Amino acid sequence: MDTLIEFQNAAIGYAQREPLIFPLTFSIKKGEHTLIIGESGVGKSALVKTIMGILCVWEGQYQAFEREMTDPPAVLLSYVRKKIGLLPDRGILIQNMTIFQNIVLQLKYGHSLGAERIMERIDSYLEEFELHPLLPLYPCDLNTDQIKKIGFVRAIVNNPDLLILDDPYEGLDDHGIRRINEALHRIVDTGNTTVLLLSRKRILPAPFFKNIEYLTPKGFGVSEAFVPA
Repeated sequence: MDTLIEFQNAAIGYAQREPLIFPLTFSIKKGEHTLIIGESGVGKSALVKTIMGILCVWEGQYQAFEREMTDPPAVLLSYVRKKIGLLPDRGILIQNMTIFQNIVLQLKYGHSLGAERIMERIDSYLEEFELHPLLPLYPCDLNTDQIKKIGFVRAIVNNPDLLILDDPYEGLDDHGIRRINEALHRIVDTGNTTVLLLSRKRILPAPFFKNIEYLTPKGFGVSEAFVPA
């Protein structure tokens, strides 16, 4: 399976009559790590929600992992979501779950792993991001930097085929940014996970990004936003 995500002349947004992006044509193949830069409100989060099957494509076509996603049944949505690790904008966590429960949620959803196997899978990440003391706490007890780190770990523990990071650096201190970048380089080196990173800020792209795009309401274009601030 080479093509992970593919849009053809798609209209994306929250309302059919007022799409945020149209027309959108692009694809992500395995190993084609992609950086998308776009201003606030241009539709980055709507694109992420469409990839996840939360929003529908109003026109055109969308395929995920070579499956048609125009009107996906529940079993197909489950299949696609198990293959994706997602760090949403603001690193959203489930408020009535402990930090430990948030981190292992994807592992329990996507696999039948016992407690010992789960700890083996997450322990190195807990150590790297200094999360052990936070495990019994709840999201309301944490600051933005901690929430983003936890959201990132939750997204990668399942070794996803596609890792989607929506504004991953927002709210992070320098230490957190460095930790995420180091983890991303290791993930890319394994060759198992393809990265899609979306950013509202001009950032210096890592060398592994093969595609760098600037998102506008009319799809992708060229912009000086590629130049780091």
